[in-house]
Order: sequence, then C-alpha cells, then structure tokens
Amino acid sequence: MASFEVTGFINTIKYLPDHCLVFIDEFKKGYKKKDGSRIDDRYITWKCIFKPYFKGYIVNHFNNGMLVQVKGEVMPYAIDHEKVVEGYSVIGQTINLASFPKSMIKQEAKMIKESLENTKEMPNLQEHMRPDF
Repeated sequence: MASFEVTGFINTIKYLPDHCLVFIDEFKKGYKKKDGSRIDDRYITWKCIFKPYFKGYIVNHFNNGMLVQVKGEVMPYAIDHEKVVEGYSVIGQTINLASFPKSMIKQEAKMIKESLENTKEMPNLQEHMRPDF
C-alpha cells in the first residue's frame, strides 16, 4: 500500500452509515513547457474515505472550505456502488487543520530582529518584584 498526503480545501463532506467521504480540492499551479505551450492552473479533487469512528471528529471540527492536511493509504482499486471498478481508493488515516504558509518569513524575522535591537527600554525589576497587596 502506498502512502498518501494531500493539503487542500474541503469541498464536500458526505456522511454514510458505514464510512465518511471527504472531498478535497488540491491546487496545482500551472507551468510553461519547453515548447512554449502553457498549462493552466487547476484543481484536483480527491475523495478520501474515513472509517465510521472518524465521523464524530469530522462533524465537530471540520466544515466546507477549511484548509486541511490528510494522510492515508492509496489502494489499487476503487469501489463504486458496492462494485470494484478500475481506479484507486484513498483510505484516510489522519485529517488535521492546515495553516497557510507565510509568504514573507525572512522579512518578518528581519523586522522582529530590528525592533529588538532598537529598543532601549529596560525592565523595571523593582516594580515587578514588589508585593501586589
């Protein structure tokens, strides 16, 4: 079994009696080929199947539009209306909220460093150590 990991936005959540389906849209940035043709940006939708014991967790913590990270296993077959068909199945093992990446991490670290270097304030330890009452 192959491991699987995706970070994307929840499109739809379907609750079924024996499992829970979470449809996740993953963004793929477009690119330019060597011959000059352009491949556009696109979304890939993944259908992740979770066992019934995930249902309560998903109901309480996740909604459509949330950015999530899912880890699981990919099976070399798909099941459609209780029949095995050609394709694949993603069996979810974990689902967590994902955080948006910061675009200017270096600039933010530089600003913090400069603000700490330029401060001339000294903490007032005498005032801090005095009794409250």
